[in-house]
Amino acid sequence: MELAADQAMAAGNRHGAAELLQRAADFRPTVDTLLKLASVRRALGDIGLAATAAEKAVKLAPRNFVALLMLGAMQEAMHAEHRAARTYRAALRTALPEQRLPPPIVKQMQHARRRVAAEDRWLERVSDWRAGGDLPKESAARLDGLKQSILENSAAGSDVSSQFLIPGIKSAEYFEPADFAGVPEIERHTDAIRDEFLSLTRKRAPQLAPYLAGLEAEQPNREQIGKWSMIPLVRGGNVIGEYASECPITMRLFKGIDSPRIGRIAPSLYFSVLEPHSRIEPHTGIINARLIVHWPLIVPDSCGFRVGSESREWVPGTALVFDDMIEHEAWNDSDRIRVVLISDLWRPDLTEVERCGITQLMDADARAA
Repeated sequence: MELAADQAMAAGNRHGAAELLQRAADFRPTVDTLLKLASVRRALGDIGLAATAAEKAVKLAPRNFVALLMLGAMQEAMHAEHRAARTYRAALRTALPEQRLPPPIVKQMQHARRRVAAEDRWLERVSDWRAGGDLPKESAARLDGLKQSILENSAAGSDVSSQFLIPGIKSAEYFEPADFAGVPEIERHTDAIRDEFLSLTRKRAPQLAPYLAGLEAEQPNREQIGKWSMIPLVRGGNVIGEYASECPITMRLFKGIDSPRIGRIAPSLYFSVLEPHSRIEPHTGIINARLIVHWPLIVPDSCGFRVGSESREWVPGTALVFDDMIEHEAWNDSDRIRVVLISDLWRPDLTEVERCGITQLMDADARAA
């Protein structure tokens, strides 16, 4: 199957190569097969499945620095920057001398060094950070607990999920959308936001068309694994102008929600696109200072979403607010595309003082020490 996959790639048939490599990896997984699969998935723009293949390669060979570099790159592409830095760190510890490596791998290693150095500078500032002496005792304890969680988690191995935990936060699977400022207003503008999404896909067709299978017509090929992708309007607090400029109503409404300010994590706002016959594997979030909100825009039949033990359907015009620190997954078993607008919210049980402290700590600005 791998030889056939190589022939398919040589002929420019990436989808065919991906299917053949997937079958080979399912039958008898090897590091080489999984890395080939990850590379093809990345070329197809399916970062989620590329990351899954790279994760499996690392599990088979935890000290294979090429697999670690691939996994770090996929984590970074999915904006899991803290976890990517840890994976890059593991790759650099096991890498061969640069003079024995091909130029593309050397370039990846140089990038990995820069990402690790940036993470180290942030962790140094976190270590030096102190909660203000005028904080209520309970709030100071929460912030100190978050600081300790950051430092302990960042020292863990690359196979441990990045999770920064504030003590004393109550967990729940779903929350009532009406309890959050601005969320019902976006619900009421579902049609306008959907129209902006569709207009965006037309105006940016050369960039976005490869990620929108099933938007204009059914895709009945159940043998071909689909993909999940994001079209970002705001990423880690930074407005992505080329897309946000095409969605003025969405961006105006976004200003009305209670967005967290968490360095390199939030606020975020993006269209989540799940193609036909696709699944987002079970996963968890990174920090329990926030909740996630979904506003469904395009939802065919045979789609679903699970948080913990409870599965729900997306209904356009009805938001879902949930705790992403609880394992969750999504699926689209239909022949059409599914589109959801996603953002984040401050947890309602955090005080204003605690929110300010979390923003300072996660940014770790030396002036806040």
